[in-house]
Amino acid sequence: MDVRIVHGADHAYVKGEAGHALVKNERDLIDLIGFCGEHHADRVLLFAENLPEKFFDLSSGEAGMVLQKFANYRVKVAAVLPASLVRGKFGEFVCETNRGGQFRVFQSPDQAVQWLAAD
Repeated sequence: MDVRIVHGADHAYVKGEAGHALVKNERDLIDLIGFCGEHHADRVLLFAENLPEKFFDLSSGEAGMVLQKFANYRVKVAAVLPASLVRGKFGEFVCETNRGGQFRVFQSPDQAVQWLAAD
C-alpha cells in the first residue's frame, strides 16, 4: 500500500503518496481504513491520484460510498485536488462538504495538513 503514517503533535494521519492509485475499489478502501485503525490514525490525507476517476463523477455514486465509509469509521479526510477537478456538480459538492468537519478539499498539502492537525 502506497501510504505512510505521519505523526503530528496530537494526531497521527495516513498520507497517500501523490501520483499513486490507492483506492481502486471498495476492498482497497476497507484496507485503507483498516490500516488507519491498526496505526491509531483517525485522519487521512489523499491526493487526486489516490482516488478512483469515478469519485469525481457524482452520478457514479463513488464519492458518496467512499465518504460514507470514512464517516462510518470516524476517519477525517483531507483531499488535495487541482482546481481543474473541482468544477460542475463535483465543485458544488465540494463547496457543501467543505462546510463540515469530515471531508474537505484543499489546493495545497500544507493547508490540508493544517486542517487535519486542528481539532
